[in-house]
Amino acid sequence: MNHVLTTVRTSNPSTVHVTITPTSASTPTSAVQPSLLHRIELRVALWLLMRSARRQEPELDHAEQHRRRRNSSERARREQDALRAWCAQCMHH
Repeated sequence: MNHVLTTVRTSNPSTVHVTITPTSASTPTSAVQPSLLHRIELRVALWLLMRSARRQEPELDHAEQHRRRRNSSERARREQDALRAWCAQCMHH
């Protein structure tokens, strides 16, 4: 059974209600099921969408990857040092 989502806006702009209406109650089952052509079109469109999304992610060169890894490890080392200093200070008081 397919459903239709209907957005209902209220007087309060921060509140939005979504109602779910079953379509099988109002339309015959054959009209609700997509044809083979529609399913193929949807799969191709989804594949193209995912492919373009992957291509939009910037590919990092080796130097940039190394710089990011180095920055991440330096940040982790600084956080460890700060935690160690805080623990040592608490132990002495």
